[in-house]
This record gives sequence, C-alpha cells and structure tokens, in this order.
Amino acid sequence: MTDIGNVTVVGLGYIGLPTAAILAESGVRVQGMDVSERTIDAVGRGEVPFVEPDLAGFVARAVAAGLLTASTEVLPADVYVIAVPTPFNDDRTPDLSYIEAASKAVAPTLTSDALVVLESTSPPGPPKHCPDGSPRRGPISSPTTGGRSSMWRTAPSACSRVGS
Repeated sequence: MTDIGNVTVVGLGYIGLPTAAILAESGVRVQGMDVSERTIDAVGRGEVPFVEPDLAGFVARAVAAGLLTASTEVLPADVYVIAVPTPFNDDRTPDLSYIEAASKAVAPTLTSDALVVLESTSPPGPPKHCPDGSPRRGPISSPTTGGRSSMWRTAPSACSRVGS
C-alpha cells in the first residue's frame, strides 16, 4: 500500500473522533464507526457528542467537506484505526471485549494489504484478539509506551479465522 484512499475509525469517542477529524482535515476520506446511534447522529450533523475544546470546528468542516461520515457498520478501507475503551475487570485485568468486538466487526472487510492500528490501552505485544491471526505479516511497529498503540498488516488467511 502506498496511498491511503480511505480510513475507517472504529470507536468515535475521545480518541477516535479527534483522530478521524484531523485525518479528514488533512484530506483523507474517513468513515467513523460507532455502536452508539447518538454518536452517529451527532457526527452526521457535524457535531461533537461530548466536551472536547476546539474539536467541533474540525468535525463540522470535515463533515461539510464530505470527508467524514459516520455509521454503525464498518465499510472496507485501506487503514483501520480501532479506538475503543479498555476498562479493567474487578481483578484489575484488562477487559478486552471491546477490542474483540471491534475486531470481529472489521474482519469481514479486510483486504490482504490493509493496515490495522490498535489505539487502545492494551497489554504490550501483538494483539491476540485482533484481525491478524497466523500467519501474519506484522506487527509492523512495536507498541508505544505502556502498550498504547500497535500496528500490524493483515494476511488474507488470518482474517477468516477472526471470530471463529
């Protein structure tokens, strides 16, 4: 992949929506995906469904320019950014269910050259519940400080195993 035609951001909260808006402001076509109809409706109107200083202008311009859309479904993309919460269980282990659900939603739309970025507080190392499977062509970079982000390339045979 040399050009990014479009990006899908899964999770339009405090990390996902600013990421989507700034990418769109840079001229990238971005499809935001969220499970909340309230969030989808707000973004569709060019509004921010939470308080984040200065974000509203970026979202409004991106939506008006047709570079940012929002849906409850994942559409095919060149790049996927998974930006979902990772709360802790009572025993202080991370609850990876949001990452698992996002991965299952993304998996059917992946191509062999897709780039997937996990932008969620998660344990360091290659994600076990994300659409990379085995054999894989990634990760292409190691997680950042504290396991905050990781990126990996997909492999066609791996994508079919996610969620099975």
